[in-house]
Amino acid sequence: MEVARPPLVLLVLSGDLEKGLAACNLALAAASSGRPVWLFFSFWGLNFLKRPEARPSGPLLARLLGRVNRDHSGRQRMGRFNLAGFGPWALGRILGRRGVSSVEEGLRAARGLGARVVACSTTLELMGLDRTALIPEVDEVAGAAAALNAGLGGQIITLG
Repeated sequence: MEVARPPLVLLVLSGDLEKGLAACNLALAAASSGRPVWLFFSFWGLNFLKRPEARPSGPLLARLLGRVNRDHSGRQRMGRFNLAGFGPWALGRILGRRGVSSVEEGLRAARGLGARVVACSTTLELMGLDRTALIPEVDEVAGAAAALNAGLGGQIITLG
């Protein structure tokens, strides 16, 4: 009889590149060991899932927030040592030489092992975005309660 493995929910609240990479690393490790994994992206973490061409709509404040927050899946900053964009570039080069994937590639690999990539519905609304603004790797849009339910009996780790 196979033992059920506890689920892992990763709450990605920060848009910092190093936190996105850490989330993918943890998701890959857990999914490869057979654990159910949910990657739940909320607030600035949602930037990892935004298409570059995403444009906000809706109320004025949501549109303004979307205009100010222009990071997207291919353009992330580092929480420390961003150095006007040099930090992410240098980190990408170092990781690439070691065969470590980008966040987007990490999400694809984790999904290939059964992990679920989920965007926060409330954050989408706050930023004036909808499902069409997200990259294809997103499995669903759900609320925080769904993320908490997915973690019942397991672990919930916050990367923020």
